[in-house]
Amino acid sequence: MLAIWLAITGATSLAQETAHYGFEADALDYVWEATRDESPLPQQPSFPDSRLLLLPEESNLSASVGFLATDVDATQTVEVSFELRVTEGTEGLGFLWLDVETFSEEGGAPALKAWEAPNQEHCFGVGFDCSNPATNDPFQGSGNVYDRPQHELSLHFNGIEIAKRQTPQEYRDGAPHSVKIRWEHVVAGAEVSVWIDEEAIFYRRFIAEMFPYYGRMAFGARNTEGRGRIELEDVRNLCAGEIEPPTPPVSVVAIDAQLNDATRHSNVATVPFPEELDHVGRIVCTLRLEETPAGVDPWDRLAHVYIFDENDERFEVLRYITPYARGYEWKVDVTRFRPLLRGTRRLEQRCETYAEGWLVTVQFDFYPGPSEQRVYRIEKLWSGNPEVGNPEQPVSDFYVPRSLPLDAHTASLEVSTVVTGHGMSPNTGNAAEFLPLGRVLTIGSQRHQNQLWKTDCYLNPCRPQGGTWKYDRAGWAPGDVVTPWTVSVSRTILPGDEVTVHYALDDYLNEARGETWAPFHCTEAYAFFYRDVAD
Repeated sequence: MLAIWLAITGATSLAQETAHYGFEADALDYVWEATRDESPLPQQPSFPDSRLLLLPEESNLSASVGFLATDVDATQTVEVSFELRVTEGTEGLGFLWLDVETFSEEGGAPALKAWEAPNQEHCFGVGFDCSNPATNDPFQGSGNVYDRPQHELSLHFNGIEIAKRQTPQEYRDGAPHSVKIRWEHVVAGAEVSVWIDEEAIFYRRFIAEMFPYYGRMAFGARNTEGRGRIELEDVRNLCAGEIEPPTPPVSVVAIDAQLNDATRHSNVATVPFPEELDHVGRIVCTLRLEETPAGVDPWDRLAHVYIFDENDERFEVLRYITPYARGYEWKVDVTRFRPLLRGTRRLEQRCETYAEGWLVTVQFDFYPGPSEQRVYRIEKLWSGNPEVGNPEQPVSDFYVPRSLPLDAHTASLEVSTVVTGHGMSPNTGNAAEFLPLGRVLTIGSQRHQNQLWKTDCYLNPCRPQGGTWKYDRAGWAPGDVVTPWTVSVSRTILPGDEVTVHYALDDYLNEARGETWAPFHCTEAYAFFYRDVAD
């Protein structure tokens, strides 16, 4: 049994409780358990220097600890912090916020096979993956084809991995590292932040439908053939802020399990969206791909969900690349398309495939709630597929600077570009799918730059897949929704001003022009104008 001392502090203005856990050997309060080959072991926990030895240096061992629930029910904000010591040789560890309704207010942690990927229904979790071995196999095994450092962190909810990143810190060095996990419930879900040594790994990462629940802490870890060691110290848990149960959304199913295959490249629907959106705080789009009766498409395909305005102008609500040989589901915040998601609209889901395809579902959930600013106007900047690397058709002819007049209602401006590179060898540099290119976005006097290159394809939660999903690509990953490059401007704009927007690429020359399909950058770029809600 685990010995813990516990201090509770209260607050007067809102529901709040802080629990501080230290570790001693003379109390019998909480449950630490160890298993080998899924069989319980009679081992007792140890407390070197008043730290909990969560995972001893033994191979083929799993261990976990469950903490008592605090006295407060579900709250607006939950924060968990602790000091962590990890050595190499372990598979990793995980944190879970256990749902008390499922796991009761006390007792041990659930028996997870892989604590570094803490997927548990009805629970939020954070994983610390300490082992992602390098591989030369483009199809099988782990995704780490570039032999990148094996210290990763992931977010999980309701039995699904949401996101995963490599951490800048090498936390497997046996030294103490401070960890803080904080989530705040907002309209339609929660915003999650995780810091290691005060550096944000995730900051306000929105997880759809992660609603508040009464919970308690649990940690677990495992070794396989290695003999890693994991210790916890100074564990604290803050629960603060009263919160009401969420109001159910208005759900609109635009496309319901419709076939998208070689005979049907698009699905078009006339969609009755709500007429009035003043009470709506967030809009979430669910995109689901499922296997067809004939099977599932073996290739990664470029795909889109479009909405059409009252003038029949087309806007891309989201872009996705299909997975190799499997289905998947994504939930995407599309609130900024609010002006286009009201009243009766035409919607198109499009994916040009020549195989079995998928059954496609597109659903929109309109969640009631507050918002400080809302989009009231959307301007299209650039839309098309400019060829790159052809001096006879320079991309500057496509990315013509755009001037945006700001009216009296404009409180802030957001410029968002969705660009993905397509085409490959024998184009020079394997362009444009496998060619990184620098780019510059200038809004007024503000200059922003990055590289059109995605280096975390191998950490995509939609894994494994049937093809070369592991490799870096120009702005996209197989089996993923494309993340826009978004730049917000507020402090430097004034109503009545005019802002000019430029987009430019680094120089590139394709010396293999005409030998295969021309490389191109699939582009959709919009300006979103926000107004204050009280305006």
